[in-house]
Amino acid sequence: MRDSESTKLDRRSALQVLGGSLLAASCTQLRRSDARGNASRTIEIDEFLRAVEHGDDAAVRAALARDASIAASRDATSRSALVIAYACGHREIGALLHESIVELGGALDIVEATLVEDWPTVERLATENPAVLRAAHPIGGTPLYAGALTNSGSLYRLRSLGCDPDDAPEGGSGRTPARAAMDCRAETGARSALVDLLGNGSDVNAAQPCGDSVLHGAVQRRSEMLVRLAIRKGADVSARDADGRTPRDLAESKDWHDGVRLLEGHATLPRDDRSSRFAFDANRTPIQWPDMSDVSRARQSEITGASHVMFDRLRELMGNEKRLTFSLSTDAELAIEASAHIGRRDILRFHLDCGAPMSLPTATSLGDLAAMKWLLEWRPSLIHERGAHDFALLWYAALGGGSVEVAELLVAHGADVDQESDGVTTLHWCVLREDRDLATWLLEHGADIGAVGYKWSRRGQTPLELARARKKDAMTKLLVDAGAKGAARHRGQR
Repeated sequence: MRDSESTKLDRRSALQVLGGSLLAASCTQLRRSDARGNASRTIEIDEFLRAVEHGDDAAVRAALARDASIAASRDATSRSALVIAYACGHREIGALLHESIVELGGALDIVEATLVEDWPTVERLATENPAVLRAAHPIGGTPLYAGALTNSGSLYRLRSLGCDPDDAPEGGSGRTPARAAMDCRAETGARSALVDLLGNGSDVNAAQPCGDSVLHGAVQRRSEMLVRLAIRKGADVSARDADGRTPRDLAESKDWHDGVRLLEGHATLPRDDRSSRFAFDANRTPIQWPDMSDVSRARQSEITGASHVMFDRLRELMGNEKRLTFSLSTDAELAIEASAHIGRRDILRFHLDCGAPMSLPTATSLGDLAAMKWLLEWRPSLIHERGAHDFALLWYAALGGGSVEVAELLVAHGADVDQESDGVTTLHWCVLREDRDLATWLLEHGADIGAVGYKWSRRGQTPLELARARKKDAMTKLLVDAGAKGAARHRGQR
C-alpha cells in the first residue's frame, strides 16, 4: 500500500515538475511573444510618426486604415502625432488625425485644441485650469507659443484668456512665442504671428536661449520682410548669439548679401513711434493717468470691447466714472483706440470728453487736421506712429474719414502710401469701406495695386481679390479700370 502510494506521489511530483516546467516555458514564450509584439508595435508607431513628420499623406492614411488607434501615438518627448503634424506644417494631415481622434472618442489638450482652432474647447480647458495657459507643453512652450509656431489663427483669443506674449516657462524650449514664430514652416504664418505678437505687447528683445534673438531668427529665414518688421519694432541689431555673431554677422555667414546690406543700413529704416499715445488730451493738456488699481482687468477689457461699436453698453458700463475711459484690455488696447480703428467718431468724442488721450491715430480717425498738424509739429517722427494691434497710421484715413485731405497731410509729412501691416495697405481698407475717392487718390500717388495682404486670408489677397471675395462690385470695377486685372501679386519688402 505504501509502495503504491509512494509511486503515486512520485508520479504526481513528476507531473507537477513537468507541468511547472511547461508553464514556465509557456510564460517565457508568451513574454517573448509580447516583447516581439511590443517591439513590432514600437516600430509601427515610429514609422507612422515619421510619415506624419514628413507629410506622407498616403502612408498616414494607410496606417489609420489598418488601426485607427495609432492616431493617438506620441513620440519620446510626449508630442502627439497631431502636434507633430501641425508643428511640421502639415495642416491637412493634422486635420485628418483630429478627425480620427474625435471618432475614437479621444480628448484634446489645450495646445491640440489651439492647433485645430477648437476655441470652445480651448476656453473650457482654460476656465477649468487657468495654469495651463502659462505652462510648458511638449511642443516647447505655452498655447500661444504653439499658435505662433504653427500658423494657427486668432492668437488674440489666447491673449484674451491670459496667455502672456513673452512667456517661456521652465520645461519648454526657453523661447518666447515671438521667437517661435520665426520657426513657423509657413512664411506667411511667421509674418502674421510676428505682427500680431509685436503689435500686442511682446518684447522683440526678450531674452532667448543662447542669445538667439527674434532678429537672428528672421535672418536665419533669410526674410527681408521679417528683418524689417523686427527692426521697425525696435530689435537690437547689435545682439549677439552664442557664437558671438550679430544678425549682420549671421547674414554674412549665410552668404545672404541682401540681408547684409539691409542690416548695415538699418539706421535708415523707420522705427515705430507711439509717443502721442498717452501724451495729451483733446485740449492739448498733458495726460494725468488715474489710479486704476481697483478696476479689474476683466472689467477694463469689457469696457474696451464695448468701445468698438456698443455705445449704449459702454455708457452703461462707465456710468459717471470718467476715469474708466483709461481702461486697457488684456491686449493693452486703450478704450479709445478700439473706437479709433473702427472709425466710430461718436464713441471717440465720448472718450475725449472723458479725458482720453488724443493720439495721432485718433486724430486721423476723426479727420481732425488741426490736431494732426499740431502733433506732427510737436514730434515729426510720429509719422511712423502705429495704432493698436500694429494698425498703420495711413489706414485711419480710410477707417475713420476725412479721407483724401487726411491722406494728403500724412503723405506730405512722409507717410508711405503703401504703409502696411501683415501686407495690408490702405488700398485694401478702401475696398472694404468702398471709398472710391481715397482709392483713386492713392492709385494716382503710386499705391501698389498688387500688394498682398494676409489679414483675412492665409493665402493672401490683393485689393482686387479682396474686392471680388467681398462682392464689392464698384471697387472691383475701379481696380480693373486702373489696371489690376492683369497685375501680378506683389510680395516685395517695404
